Amino acid sequence: MTGIDDDCVWLRREIQRAPELAGQERRTAGLVAEQLRAAGLDVTTGVGGHGIVAVLDGGDGPVIGYRADLDAVPDEQGGAAHICGHDVHTAVGVGIARTLAQAAGARGKVVFYFQPAEENLEGARAMIADGALDRLVPDEVYALHCAPLPAGTFGIMPGTGLPGLDTGTVVTGEPERVAAAVEALSTVAYPQSPEEYERIVADLLTPGGPLATFVVTHAQVEDARRVRVWVRAWPPERYAEVRERIRALGGAADFPAPPFPAMVCDPGLSRSAVPHLGQVVESHAMFPFNGEDFALFLERVPGAMFYLGVGPEGIPHHPGFTPDESAIGAGIAAMTRLLRARQSA
Repeated sequence: MTGIDDDCVWLRREIQRAPELAGQERRTAGLVAEQLRAAGLDVTTGVGGHGIVAVLDGGDGPVIGYRADLDAVPDEQGGAAHICGHDVHTAVGVGIARTLAQAAGARGKVVFYFQPAEENLEGARAMIADGALDRLVPDEVYALHCAPLPAGTFGIMPGTGLPGLDTGTVVTGEPERVAAAVEALSTVAYPQSPEEYERIVADLLTPGGPLATFVVTHAQVEDARRVRVWVRAWPPERYAEVRERIRALGGAADFPAPPFPAMVCDPGLSRSAVPHLGQVVESHAMFPFNGEDFALFLERVPGAMFYLGVGPEGIPHHPGFTPDESAIGAGIAAMTRLLRARQSA
């Protein structure tokens, strides 16, 4: 490992030591901003909350964006925990910035977005509304997300990614029955063991496999008459079908807004990254259980997210999430190669 890799492992552990929930990432953002300023980047803080926009200026040329997320998730004890890998994402992002800042000969600019509030799907919207993509408009934008692939392996998602989210409420005199019926609409169950998770990963890598289309539902009885509903579906046309099936269960179903969009990676940019990533697998479907508000960046700017393999214990949102920290150096090296290549494209 390089000295930067070692520093970023330390940074990951420091972030993990004091996780902060969505919208509360003050300390984490402070650590990141300090590192970026020390590396010589032009740093703006407080963008859309605790977000950071940092620019590495190599003069005229392409503008390439890179995004990492800062927040932790609620844990079972009512606190916070980094069990989705955002601490790894942030450490890798800082490592890329520092490595590129030390490199000579790059042209153009790299803009780093360290985003708050990903877990509640609010941070990307807030940063974009605060002008993050307007001050220096990127030509392309990239990101990583931890996955239980072999450490240092990468996954590309050309034309796929992560599903959106539909939310609603059903008012009914039979909330328990309606909640159970909503849950029964799911076509795939959340994996309860590493073996089941391995099956999901295998399905993702299978062209035309069982995850080519799916519905995942969750329902929570809020009181004697109200059921809260969450739906993830692919392709997006399935949301209308699911809404109608929920309405047919009885009661008054209200879906007050369009579904949050799916994150869909640009096919060409996904595949053009392969020579820079090393060992690569290709996902042919949406991972059905998590969304990602990087979708809003990709609605504005062409780009892609890649899976970063962090080992078999790196199952996002699993209480036992334990990433192999050697993946931090692998992520820094691969994404640095990719961003430098895109600066020269």
